[in-house]
Amino acid sequence: MPRPTLRLFDGYDHTSPRLRRDVRDLQRRLRKLGLPVEADGYFGRETEVAVIRFQSEHGLDNDGIAGPRTWAVLLGQPLTESTSYFETTLTRDDAGMLPQLVEARRYQVEVSRTAAELDFPAALIAGIGSRESGWGLALKPKGPEGTGDFIKRSCPTALRRGPLPPDGGYGRGLMQVDFDAHEFARSGRWQDPEQNIRYGCKVLADNRAFFQRRTNLAGAALLRAMLSAYNCGPGNTLRALNSGLDVDYYTAHRDYSADTLNRAGFFRLHGWN
Repeated sequence: MPRPTLRLFDGYDHTSPRLRRDVRDLQRRLRKLGLPVEADGYFGRETEVAVIRFQSEHGLDNDGIAGPRTWAVLLGQPLTESTSYFETTLTRDDAGMLPQLVEARRYQVEVSRTAAELDFPAALIAGIGSRESGWGLALKPKGPEGTGDFIKRSCPTALRRGPLPPDGGYGRGLMQVDFDAHEFARSGRWQDPEQNIRYGCKVLADNRAFFQRRTNLAGAALLRAMLSAYNCGPGNTLRALNSGLDVDYYTAHRDYSADTLNRAGFFRLHGWN
């Protein structure tokens, strides 16, 4: 079972007390290997030193952070290229994410099927649905037929007369397909959760193909680029890359891909692979 990424000062009351159980688990595993650390649930300097020593002895980056690769070695699991893609600061019992998990499970079959067809991890699609709509909980009305993104835009345009669509916000359904950018979001089919999930995954696949054609990105860098483009469009993401800016520079809150991957990590903690 995947573990959350742990670092210095995790587990303390003023930082992340929710991680105390995970820190204690880490400390106990380090103690079993003979490393001098107390299993008190507080990631202090002593624990950091123990993690660094463990990493150094096993050929890992000795940064003192217990991320997916460090956990994989601790748990005797194989290291793969994707091991580091879904680091998360969220715990299995995160209060803000658990209701989303309940909602997402209603659509897990379709998410897993479509993700497999397009060669995506199901957790990645779950992370997008979480960021975009809270799996419907953040929409008006709540659920797959709801809309989001009510920020007014200039008008009139060829698609609408007012600053908002006539029937809600710009983001449509679970995957928040944009009204102005996609005919699918104006056709009515977006209210079907299965079709909405499939269309969102298709957009992500198109983004991947775009960056594979236009760049040499691979691995985690490609993953972040195609996620960023889901939010701000491939052109803006490419502009950020060509300008030496962070891939999320033109995304909402400038953290879209990073936050989505963090959320994906939460779903991996719950068995979404």
